[in-house]
Amino acid sequence: MVQAMTLPTTYLFVPGDRPERFAKAAGSGADRIILDLEDAVRPDAKAEARALILEATLDWSRIVVRINDAASPSLLMTLPFWAGARPAPSWCPRPRRLRRWTR
Repeated sequence: MVQAMTLPTTYLFVPGDRPERFAKAAGSGADRIILDLEDAVRPDAKAEARALILEATLDWSRIVVRINDAASPSLLMTLPFWAGARPAPSWCPRPRRLRRWTR
């Protein structure tokens, strides 16, 4: 029998450079934990945040990693991160400059 897929209803965003909050967020009961590498992390802390996420021991079936949009220079530094990442979905915001994508 095929079961219907349920969509997550609660999302908890956690800055990617705050590993002390990862486990607490996982225990919160939220359907998805969003480890944020975009707005919640200062540009000079993004490299450390990527490393902290890779080292984390979490239930990766509930984790989503929010990355920078494709127009951001930070995205290019995030791509190698995925080579060592667990299979976690990513959340990429829409580009701020849509015109750039339509040409």
